[in-house]
Amino acid sequence: MLKNLKVESRYAMVQEAIKNYIIVNKLKPGDRLPTEQEFAKQLGVSRTSLREALKSLQALGIVDIKPGEGTIVRAFNLDAVLGSLMYNLLFESTELLEILQVREALEYHFLDRVIDNIRLEDIQKLERILALMEKKAKQGELFDEEDAAFHRLLFAPVGNSLLLRLLDIFWEVLHRLRDPIEVERDPLGSYMRHKRILEAVKEKDKEKARAFLVEHFISIKERVEKAVQKKQIGKGEQA
Repeated sequence: MLKNLKVESRYAMVQEAIKNYIIVNKLKPGDRLPTEQEFAKQLGVSRTSLREALKSLQALGIVDIKPGEGTIVRAFNLDAVLGSLMYNLLFESTELLEILQVREALEYHFLDRVIDNIRLEDIQKLERILALMEKKAKQGELFDEEDAAFHRLLFAPVGNSLLLRLLDIFWEVLHRLRDPIEVERDPLGSYMRHKRILEAVKEKDKEKARAFLVEHFISIKERVEKAVQKKQIGKGEQA
């Protein structure tokens, strides 16, 4: 069956066969896959190929290999995605701009729904966070935690947990890589942009809110792009 394919292709095919097995058999998180010997026989592959494919799927967060217990289907978890993104971005920092583009598109798309569903108590929480941002910005301090909390609370009224998790991941990637690639910080400007976004949301002005959100991301992307270019020039000089 899969035995005559090249090694890389065979492992990829085995991974797909395993995922298909999970779907077809409607396995749920916590369910066990067949034993290594039995599973290899079912798929028509060597135990070595199966073992390597399972290790790859474990790295992706799809299964969990437990010594003495077997291989168990894992619950959907985006932590593996974060790990993979962080690893890739250590070598390809230009991809950080692409991640920012995706994050911007998500926030832009859902902003109308935020305005339709946001409640007074949500706005009051956002105003409290904004006050902390203002205080720190005027003292020349950074406010990473407040920034992340602002975006999470702003989009919470959408009621989409996957959106919030994705935004968390994108934020975590930016937070971890911003200092290593030396992105210029702008606390006072960032505070003002967040303030304008919130004011437009309070006014239920969707067009203005979207415009201010785009303005906010333009500032971030410009500073990230500048840092990435500087890093690439530095690499060229070292070569």
